[in-house]
Amino acid sequence: MYPRRCCPVFLACLILNVGIVFAQPDVHRAETTLATLRARVKGFEAIRIPQEVGTVKVSADRSLTIEKLRGVQLDDHPPKLGKPVKPYPANMTDDYPPGKAPYVARGIQPFRFRYFNNEFSYGGWHNWAMQDYAITHGFNVVYPYNRKPMDWSHAPKGTKWLRWGGFVDWPKWLKKHDIGALRYDKLLDMDIVQMLENEHVFKPNPGYDQLMIDMEHPRLAPEKLRQQPWYPRAGDETERRTFEKTYYEGYALTYTAPIRAARQMGWKNISVYGWEPFLRTYWGLENVRLDPATDWAWNAFGRRIYQAVDILNPSVYCFYWTPNNVAYTLANIDLNMKLVEAMPNRKPVRPYYWTLLHGGGGEKRWWTNQPMVNEDVRAMTACCFFAGCDGLVLWNWSGTGNHHRPPTLKPGVDVMVGRGFEWKTGGHPAVFKRYDVLHIVEVAPAGNVTFRRIEKDNPRGKYGLTDDKPIYTMPRDELRPHLRSDSDPVSAMVEGLALVKPLEYLLRHGEVKVDMPARKQFAETLPIIRRVKLGPYHVIATYDPLCVHGGPPRRIVVTNFDGRKGLTLDLPADAETRIFVLRVPPDP
Repeated sequence: MYPRRCCPVFLACLILNVGIVFAQPDVHRAETTLATLRARVKGFEAIRIPQEVGTVKVSADRSLTIEKLRGVQLDDHPPKLGKPVKPYPANMTDDYPPGKAPYVARGIQPFRFRYFNNEFSYGGWHNWAMQDYAITHGFNVVYPYNRKPMDWSHAPKGTKWLRWGGFVDWPKWLKKHDIGALRYDKLLDMDIVQMLENEHVFKPNPGYDQLMIDMEHPRLAPEKLRQQPWYPRAGDETERRTFEKTYYEGYALTYTAPIRAARQMGWKNISVYGWEPFLRTYWGLENVRLDPATDWAWNAFGRRIYQAVDILNPSVYCFYWTPNNVAYTLANIDLNMKLVEAMPNRKPVRPYYWTLLHGGGGEKRWWTNQPMVNEDVRAMTACCFFAGCDGLVLWNWSGTGNHHRPPTLKPGVDVMVGRGFEWKTGGHPAVFKRYDVLHIVEVAPAGNVTFRRIEKDNPRGKYGLTDDKPIYTMPRDELRPHLRSDSDPVSAMVEGLALVKPLEYLLRHGEVKVDMPARKQFAETLPIIRRVKLGPYHVIATYDPLCVHGGPPRRIVVTNFDGRKGLTLDLPADAETRIFVLRVPPDP
């Protein structure tokens, strides 16, 4: 029999006991996860921190790295890819033998996540085989490009389908309806949802599981809005405030109305690219101070858009050739997460990554559209799962080109070395290393290529070139095999996913802990450290981006680790993404 009434003491004990029942399986599951990993990776185990305080110096060989996972079973039930019904057209696939394409992560066995969701949105020609590879190596959601979900009968069980595109071009829409450019204040009196439905902007498509709406239209900041000829300067302060409130509510409507229209057409799991809780920034990132209660954009329109979407897609595209890219992505994610965590209903966040450098500035830069450093891609991929995200999105677009072949050599083109080589021209012997960038000067009809090496560390020089740089001439067919293809960093992203797969339970159910703000790491080009805690276990990732740029490995020292006064943790950081698992006893 159960008591009809509970005294406060009995109720408190009952709640405490129930809490213990619920919490204990988490730690037990973590221990089971670690036991499985220990059995599969020789020499790997959780590092036990002694009860007494002091400095604990951890050696690099105690970490989990991608080299230790090559050939290792990562998934108890690995995804299985069937055989396509028809052979792929030549312009939709590549001609590499199985396992030899540049996007393939060497020795990484098939796997999928149980607790995270990763989207593969790589459109364009020659990518069907790569899509097949992706959905058996960490990705469970795919944008099928010019295939339909029903064409994927060979896909592993549980694969989901994403539809994306620019469904609403607001500048054209406003013009079509005789509304002035950027006049979002005119929209509140209109039934935008019904108008979009009447225009058949969204059509039902039951074969897809997700919809991403790409809308990247501009808005006017308050200071710019107040300079417009249609701004009510003559009105009193109340009228002006009312107008500004209406303007930004109208801007929010440009996102929420398409989402509502899509829902009424049967679409579910809707996200938006083009809006993010915290607007991505690079310059001045280290000085950002964000308060959800007072942030202007968040309160003027961001909250309304947040409530309308199901999944958030902040962009963390990288712009420059710099050792700060990993910290840059983490700092922007952290700022987005701060706004999300301030809401009563926390929604899944899946940042958009592009494996090419976006480029910055108004002029042509040698780094624009160059493939990113693989070590950076691996690190930023793994670290995303230490930031509280639901997963990530890999986006790219090959158009009618082939991202799996080295770039076409023509005058004025900049190409990156993927495999080092030696060459000598006119008495100038040289060693070219991976990630060196070559500026093509001339391509002779006979097939010889003339090129110069770009000074990557001096991008503000004359296009990264100086007049005293040697000129080299080399047969085109000998040079091309040494060059990187655009899909090369995809293999690094798969490696980053593989690194966190064995520990996904702890990363998903643990608590994000920030030992050093990413903005500080960004500002001072410091080595990266990220941590997630579940019970007594701490999963820690380290990486030093300066090593890729020629610097020596550094160590990371964390004092008063996890709030324990007197406990100092000394960790290595280098060009490898290293993951450590620590077991820290409770405070005495």
